[in-house]
Amino acid sequence: MKKNNLLLVASLGLLLASCKSGPKKTPGGIDYTVEKSGNGAKLKIGDTILVHFTSYLNDSMIMSTRQHSSNAVPIVITKSNDKYDLMDGFAQLTEGDSALFIMPVDSMKEKPPFVKPGDKFKVGFYVESVYSAAKQTAKDEKAIKEYVEKNKLKATKTEKGVYVAVTQEGTGEKPKNGDTVSMNYTGKLLDGKTFDSNTDSTIHPGMPLQPFVFALGEGRVIPGWDDAILQLKKGSKATIVIPSAMGYGLRGGGPIIGPNSVLVFNVELMDVKAPVAAPPAPVVTPAAPAKKK
Repeated sequence: MKKNNLLLVASLGLLLASCKSGPKKTPGGIDYTVEKSGNGAKLKIGDTILVHFTSYLNDSMIMSTRQHSSNAVPIVITKSNDKYDLMDGFAQLTEGDSALFIMPVDSMKEKPPFVKPGDKFKVGFYVESVYSAAKQTAKDEKAIKEYVEKNKLKATKTEKGVYVAVTQEGTGEKPKNGDTVSMNYTGKLLDGKTFDSNTDSTIHPGMPLQPFVFALGEGRVIPGWDDAILQLKKGSKATIVIPSAMGYGLRGGGPIIGPNSVLVFNVELMDVKAPVAAPPAPVVTPAAPAKKK
């Protein structure tokens, strides 16, 4: 029994040792340590990564992204601009790594007013994943199909990837880009959590409930809306399911709509108005030249 315990302790020690690398330096000279190694691909310039980070002055925490949101922050790795650039550090990591970077404040171009000479600025990063548009599209597509099947929606997929399920067919004409449309809507995540509505007074307390009016096809709304509303007749009610790339994408839309969220809207196209044609410009008749005396 004792021998087995010793073997277990020894094995645990080797595992912990494998999770943490010794001190290293970025090409620009920033000290860093990989606290826990991931098993993904090595990061490179041009990658979009999703990270959580915590910053410290010496050993006192300044801020942590997890305090504000559970969503990772998207960062595009670019070529470093100066010697002490953390972009150099990202390019040394792999997907899934947790690393701590240490920079003397004396090396910083712009120093916060509360630091003292000799202080050290520390930033801990956890690289959650590397973003891939193709992989995200496939992931969204799988989630949307499961949602459509689970909720027994008779949905049609548009060329841009939005799913439209008409639940009540209207009798009017379909709108065109440039038309002004009046909508009622409720927006939810796939898990059913409501994030917005113009028909529910509890979503925006104190605000009047009124139709949402906008010009179609002019970028006034997320791309998935512009695409889906074109498929509806005036008076129609529908459920539209929007992949993340046609919604709020990688950055999300606030505390409820996280990065890469598929969105579900129950909508009613209440009215459609064609743009008013501008009056023709007045015809100006040039004055006759004056007669010579």
